[in-house]
Amino acid sequence: MLALAVLTILTATAAARRRPGDHRVDLAEIRRLLNSFVLAVALPPAHILHWSIWRRTSQARARRAHYQHRQAK
Repeated sequence: MLALAVLTILTATAAARRRPGDHRVDLAEIRRLLNSFVLAVALPPAHILHWSIWRRTSQARARRAHYQHRQAK
C-alpha cells in the first residue's frame, strides 16, 4: 500500500511539472497503476493463457494487414 501511495505522489508530481500549455495528464497511467496494485484480481491461468494467445494472434493479423497494405502501394 505504501508503494501505491509513493507511485501516485510521484505521478502527480510529474504531471504538475509539465509546461502550462501541455494539457496531457497521465490519467491512464495512474489508472493502470491503481488497477495493478490495488484492484488486481487473480485470474485463472486458463484465462491468462487464452488472453495471451488472442492478443498475439491479433497482433500477427494486424502486422500481416500492415505489410499487405504497404506492399500494395
